[in-house]
Amino acid sequence: MNLLDVMERFPDQKSCIEFLERVRWGDTPQCTHCGSPKVNTRHEKDQNLIGRYNCQDCKASFKVTCNTIFHGTKMPLQKWFVAISLMMNAKKSLSSCQLARDLELNQKTAWSMMQKIRAEMATKGNTLLKGIIEADETYIGGKPRKRNKKEDREPIKRGRGTSKTSIIGAVERGGHVVAKVADDLTGQSIMKFIKSVASIHESELMTDEFRGYMTIGREMKHHIINHQEQYVDGDIHTNTIEGFWSLLKRAWYGTHHHYSVIYTPLYVAEACYKYNYRNRDDIFDKFLRDSMQLE
Repeated sequence: MNLLDVMERFPDQKSCIEFLERVRWGDTPQCTHCGSPKVNTRHEKDQNLIGRYNCQDCKASFKVTCNTIFHGTKMPLQKWFVAISLMMNAKKSLSSCQLARDLELNQKTAWSMMQKIRAEMATKGNTLLKGIIEADETYIGGKPRKRNKKEDREPIKRGRGTSKTSIIGAVERGGHVVAKVADDLTGQSIMKFIKSVASIHESELMTDEFRGYMTIGREMKHHIINHQEQYVDGDIHTNTIEGFWSLLKRAWYGTHHHYSVIYTPLYVAEACYKYNYRNRDDIFDKFLRDSMQLE
């Protein structure tokens, strides 16, 4: 959904609340504390009380936003909806500074909103991969500056062996991708990751020649493409996961420029969520529906 559609569908706070209520409760509001349907009619006139109910059983006061990413926010829901729309439509992600300018917020507030949205993405959309699965790892971080004199320059170390943050991922061809920050890239850690995200008995694994994949290769059908010789050998390649890495790195290079290690999983989760639902026109609505479905 583009920005104009959001503004047209949700022109004010009341329209946003009504939409969330339909998603969460349908036609029967329920207390978010005790689950009772015996609630008083919500306030309509007082702007500070729009969307607030009172439970007749437990006597609690509540809103539809209770226990969701919007819980306790003082920010108008329309701004939240615009932020979600902008993030979903930004293929190379969106900076908090840009969002702050767009919504007339300070940067820290915009950053906090975006992190809550990313944290919600991290809990949604994970499915078990099967079929042809490509696995690979990548590294995110800064490049050292080149030395001034040409004769003093040394080749810049890339990939394995650097101090960059390592990310491991697996993608089902034509399907979803799963990626996360890797604690290490030993054979046992890689095997644990693949087993947690894929049905190994219903899948074929495609990787490069990295020896860390040999451990999981003993437990499932495993094909190796040697990148020292070629990048594609018929159906054996890792181009799909490499394409996802390019999107992840473009967000880092072109938009964010730096990730704190502690928050890197949230940025990776954002990239995975948008990749997994890249072909859906209703990704905005899906995110809101998923965020209101509480377990």
